[in-house]
Amino acid sequence: MNALDWLLPGRSRSAKLMEGIQTATASAASQAEMSRFSRRESALWQMFCSGAGEVVCQLLVKNQDRRLDWGVRSRRRKVDGYRLMTIYWWMLLYHLVLYRHQGFDGHDPQDDLPLFREAAQAFLQRELDPLPIEHGPSPWTERWDRQFALESAMGIYDNVHGLLGLHVDLTKRINRVSLFTTATEQEFGKAIKQLEVGGQ
Repeated sequence: MNALDWLLPGRSRSAKLMEGIQTATASAASQAEMSRFSRRESALWQMFCSGAGEVVCQLLVKNQDRRLDWGVRSRRRKVDGYRLMTIYWWMLLYHLVLYRHQGFDGHDPQDDLPLFREAAQAFLQRELDPLPIEHGPSPWTERWDRQFALESAMGIYDNVHGLLGLHVDLTKRINRVSLFTTATEQEFGKAIKQLEVGGQ
């Protein structure tokens, strides 16, 4: 099933969203083989894809870590296939930002980023091809891959709210984005350490 074909009748909104996120994650992960990644690159890519899916799930479906709450679950009814794919793709790119700053096992992330950027774009193009859309989503800013995590999270926060038609409360945004950045950086750091211990 294409990641954009997730909106099927007969199930709850949460179940539909979960299926959409899982399908998007699996589709993104399959790009590793299409891009002929090495073992190390594939392990990193799988980590990025699953991490992005987990964050989107917490934002839109069920919040297990209160720090990953942007107050957008009330607008789940507005999340169609295109919006879900856009949010997932942004979170995938956000994981590349985290990788750029945290690195992996003595490797320079700058050497890997062009490959991963290309894979992320190829994944998005595959998923959007069936849609009669002239222009797909853009990153939250043109120079997204030069940002720090906090800057990226702020930009994504604003864009997700705009995508779902929500007003951005500037006071809430500061606290929510700060908590989100801390939580995602911590989880990413743990995942990187697990890969390093595993000798990927």
